Amino acid sequence: MNPSDRRYGSEYLLQWYRDSEPESLDNAINRAIEGQTSSIAWLFPTSPKFGEEPTGISFLSPTHDIKEAWSSFWPSTGNPPSWDGIAQCTSPSGSEWVIIEAKANHPEFCSPPSRAGTKSRELICKSFKRTQTHLGVHTAFCWLGTYYQYANRIAFLYFLNVVARVSARLVFVYFTGDQFPDERPCPATIERWNELIRACHLTLGLPETHTLSDRIHTIFLPCKSTAPRAR
Repeated sequence: MNPSDRRYGSEYLLQWYRDSEPESLDNAINRAIEGQTSSIAWLFPTSPKFGEEPTGISFLSPTHDIKEAWSSFWPSTGNPPSWDGIAQCTSPSGSEWVIIEAKANHPEFCSPPSRAGTKSRELICKSFKRTQTHLGVHTAFCWLGTYYQYANRIAFLYFLNVVARVSARLVFVYFTGDQFPDERPCPATIERWNELIRACHLTLGLPETHTLSDRIHTIFLPCKSTAPRAR
């Protein structure tokens, strides 16, 4: 099956909302950040023909200092973090980036451990420890195992706001009630998603509130579309 023909999964659902109910998505983001944003301009996804997901700091117009800081924070080899959505929000106080991470099923939420090589792993571990220290997380908690992707999203938010001094927010979008042809488990309710999120935070040692809490937001959207659902 051509991936563009799929009618399930977080990538498809995020694109569907962008195409069919953009106001619903934007309003949910605005409510999550307590109405601090007056407008949202999307960089990705904008249309199915936009291309591949942005990776690393590719969505920025980085200065030499930001490039140098990023190369010292994250490996230049291997697969850099890729972003499900990138938007720029504007409010009376200025503009800031919004990084979107979307999930629709349980297995993809419990991402596998890092497969980075020895040298890259050392740098990632060093940057994770910097992030953990900033958040008040004990460095005994391993961020390289299960929930590695969630952990590197938090670390990237730390990089942008603290290291690079680029104002940014991280928005997790969780879709309820998706259905996959292979019947993989998909949370049907907000309550079920919250159970999984709590397990993730416990595993990573994330406290209920920390220094980046006000820049991390969660929204829940139902899997509704006019397209046939996978069964």
